[in-house]
Amino acid sequence: MSKSIFVETAKHRRAFIVWGVFILLNILLNGTIPFLQGRDISTWTASSLKDILFNFIQYSLMFLVVPLILTKGWDVIRRPSFLIPLILAILSITLRTYLRPVCAISVLLLGWLHFRHDLSDLGFRSRGWRWDVVMFLLMGLANVIPSLPNANISSLTPVPALIAMLDRMFANPASTTEYIFYFGFLAERLSSKFGRWTPLLIGAMYVIHEMTNPEYWYEGVFFPMIFVGVTLFSVLYLWRRNIVAAWLGDGLGRFLSNLV
Repeated sequence: MSKSIFVETAKHRRAFIVWGVFILLNILLNGTIPFLQGRDISTWTASSLKDILFNFIQYSLMFLVVPLILTKGWDVIRRPSFLIPLILAILSITLRTYLRPVCAISVLLLGWLHFRHDLSDLGFRSRGWRWDVVMFLLMGLANVIPSLPNANISSLTPVPALIAMLDRMFANPASTTEYIFYFGFLAERLSSKFGRWTPLLIGAMYVIHEMTNPEYWYEGVFFPMIFVGVTLFSVLYLWRRNIVAAWLGDGLGRFLSNLV
């Protein structure tokens, strides 16, 4: 086995291991902790404690810190110019439970970290802005498709739509660190092994992740639609490999879906 093949094999194995650890932590946070405490799961799901634990353990450590360590290495991470902004980003994500807008600091710090230390291995790159714009528009339109059956074109709501877009892009790590984890980290590493099947794999992994959350069962979420959506987003991401375009497209989709 050549050295390059060995390296790629190690990458996709690490990707599966990290995702597996994340799922185990998800099960622990969603069900095991309230079970051990004798608490009602629905009450725990809506609690501030669960929210802050998710912000810190999943959105910050698993979705951001672990991918950064595995791509940049500890020698880079421990430099003050990297470590201090990273700690501040973790704090801003964690504290969004109590002051939601503070999460926007993490988005700015991610841009700073890329500017200083190059996060292109996690999708902070562009291979031509024209096609990136196409990807951005396609992701935005794909996000709005589920809302079309209930759309009311006669009464557009631009201000609430704009607020929803800004909240999604700057106050919700589901569009930042979660995208980095699933696209910039997992899809990048699994694509070298699974090729064209990678989007289906990412879609399945994401649905399993969502199914561990009791909140979505309470709300009657239609999981097959999530699989289709994430698979499509994975196709678009692997086409351009630009996490910023994906982030912008997600914001556009949130704007359009709330506009109508």
